[in-house]
Amino acid sequence: MNGIHDMGGMDGFGKVQPQDSESFHEDWEKQIYVANRLVSTQSLNAGRSANSLNPVDYLGWGYFGRSLHSLEGRVLRSGLVTEEELKNPEGRLARVDDYQAVRAEEVEARFRTRRGSRIQVEVPPKFQVGDRVMVKNEHPRGRTRRPRYFRGRQGQVQRDRGVWPFPDTVALGLGDKPQHCYSVKFTAIELWGSRGDPRDVVYADLFEDYLEVVS
Repeated sequence: MNGIHDMGGMDGFGKVQPQDSESFHEDWEKQIYVANRLVSTQSLNAGRSANSLNPVDYLGWGYFGRSLHSLEGRVLRSGLVTEEELKNPEGRLARVDDYQAVRAEEVEARFRTRRGSRIQVEVPPKFQVGDRVMVKNEHPRGRTRRPRYFRGRQGQVQRDRGVWPFPDTVALGLGDKPQHCYSVKFTAIELWGSRGDPRDVVYADLFEDYLEVVS
């Protein structure tokens, strides 16, 4: 999806001003982070509604504000809560079949045992280290991890990072479609033309479906 969330390679926003080394600045941000990590069933992973926000809200709400918006949309669509329940957080929530609430004392243990997204499936790789590839110049309407400034650009495969679920299909509820993800090296000149420094390179992790061989 092309939108304000895909800001890679864009300029005109001024210099980045780091605030401090703290990840959280208010307690509610911690709660949103934990809730998003715990609410992670397959049906709730379908899409990121924050990506469709208008640019003013997207930039103004901040990271955790967007996370809260996304979480509310997912639990509403899944039927975990109703609009009325969401507006009345002090009220008693109805029980939902096949979902089990996590108690506060269980949260730490859940985080310690959480596994990554990489999956152990035998899928033959389409590309090898050293291959020259091009990022397909496509503009999907749904969720994608293919930044615009890489599309149509050529690079070289540096590393095979193994097999992972394909986020574009997972976001739409169309299954894992397991495939290899590669670290691909691009020169700054390839990405930005004469504005790029010939000494600079950019590495991007890109899925097989985003790539094609350069003939």
